[in-house]
Amino acid sequence: MTRNLPATLALATLLLGCGFLAPLPPSSPLGPVAAEAAVSKSLSGGGGGSGNVAGAGDRLGALLSGWAVPVLTVLAGCLLIGALASRNIGASFGILVITLIGLIFLLAPQSIESLAKGIANTVF
Repeated sequence: MTRNLPATLALATLLLGCGFLAPLPPSSPLGPVAAEAAVSKSLSGGGGGSGNVAGAGDRLGALLSGWAVPVLTVLAGCLLIGALASRNIGASFGILVITLIGLIFLLAPQSIESLAKGIANTVF
């Protein structure tokens, strides 16, 4: 039992390290093309508050969704490893269910909307 926890932590660290070494997709907001585009947009605005704020909420939502998915996945993975290391199957199942629901909300909000409308139409 004393060797299982360090081995689990070493495996989790190895898997997380492999994820950081993976190449970024071309459409990633962290790539060099996006950074150059952001600088050119900023420079062409002229300063003095002449920026375009149309759709700022949509852009903020996309930005938060882009960061929330990896953060939620890593957090759930760490909690799941801890729950499985302590052999708590109920907590492990709860972490999985809550994580899946959260990821569905972040990755496919239109499916959640259609599900809610279907339930509302059935009930009311």
